[in-house]
Parts: sequence; structure tokens; C-alpha cells
Amino acid sequence: MQAGHKIKIVQIPVPTPTLYPHTTTNCYLVGNENKSLLVDAGYDRKETRDKIEKAIKENNIAQPSAVVLTHSHRDHAPGVRQFRDWAPTVYCHKHEKQDILKAISPITSISCLQDGATLQIADVDLTIIHGPGHTAGHLNVFIPSEQVLLAGDNIVANGTTWIGPPEGNMSDYIQTLNRLKQLPLAKIGPGHGQWVTNPYEQIDFVLNRRLQREDQIKMLLQQYKQLTAAQLTEKIYENTIHPSVFHVATKTIEAHLIKLLTEDLVTKRGIHYAIR
Repeated sequence: MQAGHKIKIVQIPVPTPTLYPHTTTNCYLVGNENKSLLVDAGYDRKETRDKIEKAIKENNIAQPSAVVLTHSHRDHAPGVRQFRDWAPTVYCHKHEKQDILKAISPITSISCLQDGATLQIADVDLTIIHGPGHTAGHLNVFIPSEQVLLAGDNIVANGTTWIGPPEGNMSDYIQTLNRLKQLPLAKIGPGHGQWVTNPYEQIDFVLNRRLQREDQIKMLLQQYKQLTAAQLTEKIYENTIHPSVFHVATKTIEAHLIKLLTEDLVTKRGIHYAIR
């Protein structure tokens, strides 16, 4: 993708041990032949470097001088180790810094970006958006001139993102989605899957899924009086999800329950939840 031949935005799916049904994590090259940066660095294996170097060569883009890590998860951050010889500036949000330091060790030099910060690549401004929810320090990169949002795991192309406590927060996530909806968007570069060319529909899909799930939890608690998070997950999904993601589905239900507890709509006794 190009805007007046100033920059390209190249999506690079890198094979990672991510969650079913995904088998790749997206990295993004943003720049031109003079300067570029990388958004997310994938998994720490040689294949990551090979894929990104191939994309640099094929698109005639400069070797990235910086890497913006959206968050610390193992399929997004540790691959930065593959590019140590480039000596890039590594950016993240301050709330993510400690987890990212663990993820990319022995690299110890990180610069923090706050909400609203601007990075410039080839005279094009990139706006940093702090979008907590999936993790506390999750970052998004918005490119106003292209109306493109690089969303990390706040948006995935197929289905919805899991939100798991303690790092995930459902209330924050819903606020983030509502904020992203206010941006002028032509398309979204998701953390996993193809470009999202119907950005507002996809954000609304995720918002509605989360609100429907919340209603479902309240209905089940009314019906069964009290349930654990795992029991709720079993009743909600009823063998419709791959066993490998049952754990993260349960974590997402827990995140919903924490939100409902905070809003004083449910109570908790031991591991059981009930409608207030």
C-alpha cells in the first residue's frame, strides 16, 4: 500500500505457536527505501528474520531503525532478538515494559511511548494509541494519512481476542474498542489474519460479541443460581470450541465476571458467582 509513493505498509504473517485457529502473527513494515520501522517482531526463530528480510527486499524498504512492540506476548515480542545486529530502538508502553524486558532478554534497552506520541517515518506521522484491555500496556499504531490502524491483538481478523486477568481487563477493552471506533479508518491491520477492510463492522462485531456474552453470563447465573467460571464456560460454549482454547475462553469469562463484580451486578463466594 502506498500514499503518494511516500510510504508502504506491508503485512508480514510470521509462523508462530499462537492460538487456534491462527497459525501466524502479523508483523508490519512501515516506511520507504530511506527509513522504516517494524510493528511487532513475531516469535523468536530464524524463520521470523527470513520472512521480514524477504519483505524488506521485495518491497524495497530500508532496514527498520525501530521496532514498536504492541505487547509482550510470546508471539509478538521475543522475535526482536532476531534483529539485535540492526540495533533498532525498541518501543513499548510503560505498563508493558517489565513484561517485554522478560520477553526479549538479554536485550535491555527499551524506550517508552505514551498515548498520543508521534513517530515520523519518511515525513509521515504515526500516532501511538494506548489501547489497554488485552494487556495493560497494549499499543496501537495509527497512520492518519492512510487511515490505517495497526491494532495488535485488539482486533483479529477472525473471531475475537481473548481477555485474561490479571493483565487483561474487560472494562478497559470495551473502552478501547469504543475509542478506536472514533478514528477515521479505511482498514485495520490485525494481530492475526488478513487485512480488515470493513473496520467499523469488525469493531462493532467484537463489541456486540462482548456485550452478548455478558448478557449470557447474567442469564445463566439467574437460571442456575451460582456457577464457577469454568462451569459458565462449559455451558456457554458447549463443545463448540477447540479444546486447546478452553483455558483462554475461561479466562475471558473471568474477565467478564470481574467487570460485573466491579459494576456490582454479581457477587462472588469462594469460586462461585451469583447475580446480585
